Amino acid sequence: MSEPASELDTTGQNLTRSENAALTARQQMALPYIAATPSVTRGAKAANIARATLHVWMKDPAFRSELERARKDAVELAYAELQGLALKSVTALAGLLEHPDPRVRSAAVRTALHHAARVSESREVRQRVELLDRAVTLLKNEM
Repeated sequence: MSEPASELDTTGQNLTRSENAALTARQQMALPYIAATPSVTRGAKAANIARATLHVWMKDPAFRSELERARKDAVELAYAELQGLALKSVTALAGLLEHPDPRVRSAAVRTALHHAARVSESREVRQRVELLDRAVTLLKNEM
């Protein structure tokens, strides 16, 4: 059985890597903090590690790959949350269409129509882009 790989961090501590993981336990614990921040300095501070340590880690392709994966996961989670909020918002807006105050109903109608128009425009643009993509693919195949 082979020995686990190890490395030294900037403080000289020995960081042992498990055979099954590409990252040290310390790196794995720090990833969510680093992924949630916009800069190396803030990431290091949030993860409670030295900035120099993070710079060393950023040179490791395995760490960079896991950081990118963590950032993509965070974006997907945020997108899912926004979709849920959009559904709640539409339900709330629909309820306001029945409000007893005519000013509230009027504002709800204007808001609903405005956003419906924007969604329609967005769909049209998406359809046009898809058609252009297909056309480009067909032209490439003919060459």
